[in-house]
Amino acid sequence: MTLLPSFKSMGLVALASGMAVLAHTPVAAHAEDNKEPYTRLEIHATGTTEAAPDKLSARFRAESQNKNAASAQGGVNAVVKKATDEAAKNADIKAAVLQYSVYETRPEKASPYWTASQTLSFSATDGKNLLPLAGQLQAKGLILEGLDWSLSDEKRQSLFLEAEKKAIIELKKQADTLAQSLGLHVARFTQISVSDQGYPHPMPIMLRAAVAGAANDSLDASPSSTAETQTVRADLRATVLLEP
Repeated sequence: MTLLPSFKSMGLVALASGMAVLAHTPVAAHAEDNKEPYTRLEIHATGTTEAAPDKLSARFRAESQNKNAASAQGGVNAVVKKATDEAAKNADIKAAVLQYSVYETRPEKASPYWTASQTLSFSATDGKNLLPLAGQLQAKGLILEGLDWSLSDEKRQSLFLEAEKKAIIELKKQADTLAQSLGLHVARFTQISVSDQGYPHPMPIMLRAAVAGAANDSLDASPSSTAETQTVRADLRATVLLEP
């Protein structure tokens, strides 16, 4: 006698068959939903700001020579101390005592001697304070190796923010103009990167009376300087999404 399957068994078979069909039937993906409906646009712009530098730096070198190493070092130490003490009288002037070196020289037809040397750096926000000091230190035997005008960190940062704002305005103009040319509209900016590759370097200036005792120059003459305008740049790159 043939047994007929029960309704419960038939239901399980039908369910299993249905699951097998589903497993082999490809599921339709909503490609239009996943596809980005935007046109990507890569643009860049540069904003610039100009200003006069507000920081003047002077680099000096103190030297002393003697047949005795200790005496040579003592001579340099004394000169450096007098220089830093003089600079400390003005709160606007900041002093930094830097590299120190001692070496022996043995000439072929003369007695050997020792040379002690140390470099110093002085900076001020006002050249009127630093330049007279530079002249005084020259007269005391220090060698003025260079004068540089530059922007202080605070002023440079402030100028860089202004340059960024100008670059952003330029980015928006570019995005709108290009979008209109393509018959599209700006949806949004998705990525913006900023760099300051145009960081202004210190501006060296010509020196006068760079060596104490120079011919036809007064020993207490102060060097002259001109603070030339410097430019701060902000370079921005952006990715813009355009839509119909």
